[in-house]
Amino acid sequence: MPDFFTEYFTQLAESLMHTLREPDAYLNKISLTVVVLIVTISLHLLLKRLINKNVNDFRKYLRLKKVLKQTMVTISILLILFIWIQAMNVLILMALLLGVIVVFMVRGLTSNIIGYFVIKAGRYFEVGHRVEINDIIGDVIEINSINFKLLEVRNDLSSDANTGRIIKLPNSIIFEESIEMIGIANTFVWHEIKYVLSFDSDWQAAEEIMREAGDTYFKESVEGNLVHNNHLPSDELKLHPVFSLNTNEDGIILILRYLVDYRNGTSVKTALQRKILTQFNENPNIKFATMDIRIFSE
Repeated sequence: MPDFFTEYFTQLAESLMHTLREPDAYLNKISLTVVVLIVTISLHLLLKRLINKNVNDFRKYLRLKKVLKQTMVTISILLILFIWIQAMNVLILMALLLGVIVVFMVRGLTSNIIGYFVIKAGRYFEVGHRVEINDIIGDVIEINSINFKLLEVRNDLSSDANTGRIIKLPNSIIFEESIEMIGIANTFVWHEIKYVLSFDSDWQAAEEIMREAGDTYFKESVEGNLVHNNHLPSDELKLHPVFSLNTNEDGIILILRYLVDYRNGTSVKTALQRKILTQFNENPNIKFATMDIRIFSE
């Protein structure tokens, strides 16, 4: 520890011991401390009552209540320090505390500014791109020197629709968390539609309907809009809709996997579902798996 700090804290300890060795000064300072506590507590109760009467917004009420409590505690501590320690010592302690706070603030601010330049220079993402961080999914709507804002997508919704909530994240989060980015080099991602049919269904007919719907969609909406890059295979055949078949105890599982622009995921799935389900309903041999509950009498 530097000599300055050693000397300072030594003098501080001696000052406190000197106070304790003088009964009169000791009692006077106790009395003043009690007075300070009574005044600050009374003031706190008075201001708290005013807040209760005049603030109706619950969130604002809680925020003001917290700020009031922290302010009164800080004032009480400072006044008591002035009573028990020399004023100059209190000022030095305050300056040291303020210096520590400033260091932490500047450290966080610097990380966010560096993060901003990394995002811009490295083209991590831009306004309009969709990102996923810590299970938070959203479309980027703003990037500034301190933070970036996301228009939240999905969350408790079953579709890829915007929830209307805006989430603000510090730029420094790119150094701390993994980020999944969509729409950086290509806006197309893989989605799928799944059906479970009963074992006695005409699954071949269902497969034909799903394949035809997927191929038609690919030719009309995907084929001419793809930008080939490292994220997608260069062989176009590998970009066509993929059909897969499986079974489990519930029935026959049919899955259609297809490329879709991430911005239109919900609308495309709805259109495909309407087309496929309409044709399923026209074929009486295509039956969805259902749970049968049978009650046997004794």
